[in-house]
Parts: sequence; structure tokens; C-alpha cells
Amino acid sequence: MTRLYRYASAVACLCVFIMLSGCTTEEEVRARRVDLAVRHFDRAKYRAVPDKRLTLRECIDLALEHNLDLKASKMEEDVADQQKVAELLRMLPEVNLNYNASHRNRYAASRSEKEAADGATYGASTSQQRDINYFNLDFALSVMDFGLAVFNTQQAHNRALMVKQRNARLAQNLVLDVVKVYFNVAVYQRAKAEAEELLKLCKERSELISKLEKSNTIDSFRAFEERRKFNDMERRMEYYTLQYENAAVELRSLLGYYATSNIQVDDSVLDEKKVEMLDNMKFPDIKVMEQIALLNRPEMMEMDIQREISVTECHKTILSMFPSVRLFMDFNASSNSYLYNQSWLDLGINSAVNLMKLPMKVAQLTAQGKTVDAEDVKAYGQAITIMAQVRIAHADFLNSKTIYEQDDKVRKRDYELFNKVNDRDNSSVLSKLEIDHMRLQVANATILRTISLSNYYLACFRLMNAMGLDNLRQEDLARVEKELNTLSSNAEEVIRNSEK
Repeated sequence: MTRLYRYASAVACLCVFIMLSGCTTEEEVRARRVDLAVRHFDRAKYRAVPDKRLTLRECIDLALEHNLDLKASKMEEDVADQQKVAELLRMLPEVNLNYNASHRNRYAASRSEKEAADGATYGASTSQQRDINYFNLDFALSVMDFGLAVFNTQQAHNRALMVKQRNARLAQNLVLDVVKVYFNVAVYQRAKAEAEELLKLCKERSELISKLEKSNTIDSFRAFEERRKFNDMERRMEYYTLQYENAAVELRSLLGYYATSNIQVDDSVLDEKKVEMLDNMKFPDIKVMEQIALLNRPEMMEMDIQREISVTECHKTILSMFPSVRLFMDFNASSNSYLYNQSWLDLGINSAVNLMKLPMKVAQLTAQGKTVDAEDVKAYGQAITIMAQVRIAHADFLNSKTIYEQDDKVRKRDYELFNKVNDRDNSSVLSKLEIDHMRLQVANATILRTISLSNYYLACFRLMNAMGLDNLRQEDLARVEKELNTLSSNAEEVIRNSEK
């Protein structure tokens, strides 16, 4: 008994040692974090951005290819596809293969005792051999499990579709983010180029004002006012430079590159001659656009798929209320020569029902039915939200267009006035200061007009994103109208059917 206790203690100590060795300490976690941090930093640092001015299409393609969040979502989509295959294979019947080999040191025998002393007797008899090989092959099919596997396969397929719809919307939002940051980089890249020359002018004029003040050409009040104007413009130009740095870092991050400001984009999209393409962009009526969004947005499709999953869950609960039926077929073979038949086939049906679980199943079905009703309410709420987004995006588009037109008028008026004044004879120093002020004002008006134009573009893209359109590339604007016409005809047909 003492030896048995020793063996038990040794086994218990071994189990405790295995459990403790499997635990991860804080030092190990920190060491792994340091190793991963070094590898991730090197991996991100040495990925080079293409050494050229990137167009909007190229930025979108790079983001869709390298963005890590989108890559992780694509991997989730692959996982959902594999789960769908796993649920499909679960419909296969259960097959078990058994083989037993046994050896006895003595023959199996049986004895009998006489019940009456009539003189008759018999000895022992042998019923099996010493060496026996036994083979068994079972086929079993549970009707309940097969039906549940069918419904699980439907749900896995719907979940895979839902993940695809979620990824589609994620890609659309990523494209919109890239468009937003791209125009910020383009605007402030152009503003930075103009600001660098104007900053030099501001510094030179600040020194000139100091000389004029010392020579009593202007009084201190005039010098203070002149210096304030140039300082305000200088701070504004430095702000544009800072905004460019921030936008460039954000754009590189969206593209999946190391977050620095070393990136150049093609800002020719902000040329005045290209605005006509945006002005000629015609959107359908607001109700039609709302219907396009309801038909085209991946969120609505995702809500519909989620409802189908809940309905299938109700079907699974109803199926589980029926008796479970199990069909089986066994093939058996034995090498025991003392048997009448050394191989035989078993066929059977097993059916059972747990009556005490039926009330629970009924309550479960009622709860799942309410879940389906909740999904309908959620879908309606999502539809209201999407229609509101379309209206907000459309109002923002119209407002951005108005602001751009106003800034364009201000810029043209200031530019014409500057040209008139600049053509005159302005030989005095004070006149040159005033002209420099006007030159800075014209440059600032040009930058503000460029910012308004980028917001105008962005509002157009945001409206298309609200409708669930995928073609958010600048080069595709000319073809979006054709797609809108097709979607508008489908949406108008849905509206007509709803009004009947």
C-alpha cells in the first residue's frame, strides 16, 4: 500500500509540473512582444512607396491591396468559406470500423450439473477457439443530425455571404477614406508649394518694415499694422504646411506603408479646367437615390442575411421537437469456427423522444421568433439611417458646390483687382507693400478655392458612397452616370410597385 501511495504521489507531482510548465509568464509575453515589435517595425520601415506622383486610382488600388484591416477581413472570409465546407461534410453518415484479435491461454468450456439422478451424464464442451479475429463495420445515420447538418450548412453559407457583404462595405469605406486623404494631400501639397515662396516674401517684407520704421518713413502704428498682416499670413502659410505633413502621414498609413510624409500625389485633378466634368455630373431625384441606397448598400443585404439565419434557427428548433430516428447497419465477421454463421448483417432503427424537453423547445422557438421580429425592426431602422445618410450627403454636395462657386468668384475678383493695380505705376515703397498684401490675399484666396474644390469632389464621392456605389475613382466619374441611370430605372420600378 505504501508503494501505491508513492506511485500516486509521483503521478500527481508530474501532472502539477506539466500544468505549471504550460502557463505563460509575464516575462515570456513581454519578450515575445519585443520580438514582434522589432519585426513589425522592420517590415513596415523597409516597404518603399512607388517613387512617382500617385494618381487617385493608384492610391485606391494600393490601399485595397496592402491595407491590413482589409486583409484581415479577407482572411475571415476564407475562414467562413471553410466553415461552410465543414458543415457540408457533417451530413455524411457515421462509419465505424472495428477489428479485435484475442488469444486465450485455455479453451473456453462449459459444464453442466444433473438435475435428476437418472444415470445420464455428459462432460465439458468447447464453444470457441483460443485465437479469434473479430471484424465489425457500422453504418449509422441519424435523421435528426442529418437535418440539423442541412440547416447548419445553410447558416454557414449565409454567414459566408454576410462576411462578404461586410467586407464589401469595408472596402467602400476604405476607398472613401483614401479619397478624402488623397484630396487633402493634393490640396496642401499645392498650397505648400505656393506657401514656400510667400513665406520668403513675408520675411523679406518684415525686414523692410523694420527699416522703414527706423528711418521714420512710416510711424509705429503703421509698422505694427503692416507687420501684423504679414505675420498673420505667415502663420496661415505655416498651417498649410503642417496640414500637408499630417495628411501625407495618414495617406501612407491607409496604403499600408510606414507612416512618414514622404509621398507625392497627382494634384492636376484640382485644375480649374477639370471642374466641368464634376459640374456636369447629374444625380437623380433624392427619392430615387434613397431607393438606390436601399437596394445597393451592403448593410441592407447583411441585415437580410442575418434575418435568414435567425429563421433557419427557428427551423432547427422545430426539427429538434420531433423524435430522433437513428438508422444503422452493421456487418460482422468472426473467425470462431464453432459458430453456426461466421458473418452476419444487423439492420435496425432506433427512435427516441424526450417529452420533458418539449416545453423548453417551445419556449426556445418563441424566443427565436421574437428574434426574427427584432431583425425586421433593425432592418427598418437601418433603412431609415441609410436614407438619412443619403439626404445629408446630398445636402452636403449642394452646399459644397455653392461654397466652391462663391470662393471661385472671390478669387477671380481679387485676381482681376490685383492685375489692375499691378499694372499701374507703383514706384513708392508703401505702394509695393500694399501690392504685396494683395498678392498674399490672392494667393490665400486661390488656396481657399482649391480647398473648396476638394470638398466639392469629396462631397460627390461621399454621396456615391452613401448610395453604395463602388466606382469611386476619379477616372470613372464619366461612367458613373451610366451606372446611375441603370440603378435609377430599377429604383423607380420598385417605387412604382410600392405605390400600387
